[in-house]
Amino acid sequence: MLPATVPSASEPFHYHGYAKVLRHVRSDGNVDFASVGRERQTLDAFVQSLASFSPHNRPDVFTSPEEQLAYWLNAYNALVLQQVVDGYPYLESVQQPWLGRFFWGRAWPVGGERLTLWALRHRVLRTEFADPRIHFALFEAARGGARLDGAPYQPEFLDAQLNEASRRFMGDARNVEVDGSTVRLSRLLETYREDFLAALPEGRRGNVLQFVWAFLPDTCEERPGCATRSDLDRACGPRLDRCTLVFTEEDWTLPDAAARKPRP
Repeated sequence: MLPATVPSASEPFHYHGYAKVLRHVRSDGNVDFASVGRERQTLDAFVQSLASFSPHNRPDVFTSPEEQLAYWLNAYNALVLQQVVDGYPYLESVQQPWLGRFFWGRAWPVGGERLTLWALRHRVLRTEFADPRIHFALFEAARGGARLDGAPYQPEFLDAQLNEASRRFMGDARNVEVDGSTVRLSRLLETYREDFLAALPEGRRGNVLQFVWAFLPDTCEERPGCATRSDLDRACGPRLDRCTLVFTEEDWTLPDAAARKPRP
């Protein structure tokens, strides 16, 4: 992480403009990126405020762990949105044109440091906060990844928001599917398996299904086709150790609310 200049701020730090941008997130998790683009000035103003404020250079502003974590989650997601809008409508996947470059190829000034998305996730969030729920709150601009919420993360509601983000991810049949004695899980649950296992009580840390079970719904009334806790219990037994796990590749297509014409 390289140093960056810290511009003076014209007003106190807030999420008002960012909240306005997030109104373009649909209830199904897709994003109206065209409308976000029309809010570009508002989005850019919020990103510019990140250069002046962060928990690293202004601990007086972000005094609690909840304020700090909410800041970093919102910062990450806003930077992802800005980078998508930069490439829209030609960008169809964050995997193009170079694998992974979307997350490490660009750095922003954030509170006196220059940070890539990769550094923000791995060197800040994963290092400073031992909360694996962050992986379900970080927007990857991919249909198969965590969904973007329609409101900023707020310190006073953060625990409930992180729980809801986790339940939303587990309740999506693309991420958790029980098929006989086989459980198909999103590759994200394998990539960050150690983070999830470390959060479990002693005696349960060998099985990522224990973490999955904690956030599965009891019924699928709100998410038809999802897997439930009872489904997992019946398939895998009370210790959740009788199933074969298969990790599926994420769908990296852009979660665009607009219908796109097929490429020629």
